[in-house]
Amino acid sequence: MRSDRLGQYLALISSFVADKIAAADFEREYLKLFKADETEWPEAEFAILDELFGEVDAFCADPQLRDENDPDEYELKERSKMALERLQSLVLGNS
Repeated sequence: MRSDRLGQYLALISSFVADKIAAADFEREYLKLFKADETEWPEAEFAILDELFGEVDAFCADPQLRDENDPDEYELKERSKMALERLQSLVLGNS
């Protein structure tokens, strides 16, 4: 069910934003969750999840390997926080 799947995303993103999991763990889990997701999302929700997927996919934990366009941990956390807020406002708007 879509709301269960969204709950998984919200919990994962919330854990990362609240410093309960490391960026590398968030990266691994988000990519795994998104790639296995066959949910038929409404366009607004999918746009947020897909945009965050791009950020997570571009994230590079190793500063020696990161190029100037790749987000570092701080930038990834900020973008995740924005995605979380946008998703939560959609959920609240639909309740």
